[in-house]
Amino acid sequence: MIDHNLYASPVQASQALITHILEAMDKEPERPFTIALSGGTTPATLFEVWEREYAAYTPWPRIYFYWVDERCVPPGDDQSNFGLAHRLLLGKVGIPASHYYRIVGEGAPEEEAKQYSSIVKTTVPTMDGVPVFDFVLLGIGEDGHTSSIFPDHQELLIAGEPYEVSVNPYNKTVRICMTGRPLIEARHTCFLVTGENKCSILKEILDKNKEEVYPASYIWHHARNPQLYASLVS
Repeated sequence: MIDHNLYASPVQASQALITHILEAMDKEPERPFTIALSGGTTPATLFEVWEREYAAYTPWPRIYFYWVDERCVPPGDDQSNFGLAHRLLLGKVGIPASHYYRIVGEGAPEEEAKQYSSIVKTTVPTMDGVPVFDFVLLGIGEDGHTSSIFPDHQELLIAGEPYEVSVNPYNKTVRICMTGRPLIEARHTCFLVTGENKCSILKEILDKNKEEVYPASYIWHHARNPQLYASLVS
């Protein structure tokens, strides 16, 4: 299965994912779409490609952007996932503030997790109380984490609220992250994975026997519609 999802470069993997989003929107031209973005170097390539090659073909007024996770820093901080997306994509194509809902990273983490959960539940369609995004864009860490759900915080995979506070076990930084149920119930749960260093962990995540070992493998094997866009070259 993995061979059918491999691309020659991170740019080509990003192009394939963007094309998939636009084709899905083209099939349902009458309704808005909700897209949850991630941060990091791989999404940075996605944002740059989207702005450079697809801005003119994207029906921006029909898209509402959300975030999968956010570091608890102000939007101007280099570590801000919102800041990255705004610098490379949203600001460049002129997305109005009414079309994105950022996680307030500079707020009190517990309160902001509750507040963002409430915003998402009232602005994203729900099914059995779970927000159902059209697209959730995810990465995979070398330790198998995704959405700031680290291997030692597996309880976040079954949490009752859409967003909770998470702590990076390596540097103890605080984050707010989407929990397992909305990740699994999204109409499209898309993993964008790039870099030679992700090869071994990706093989493990795709292994059905490892579905309970890593947060990313749990999401991959339980998601309603998981999709992989991978370029395992640096």
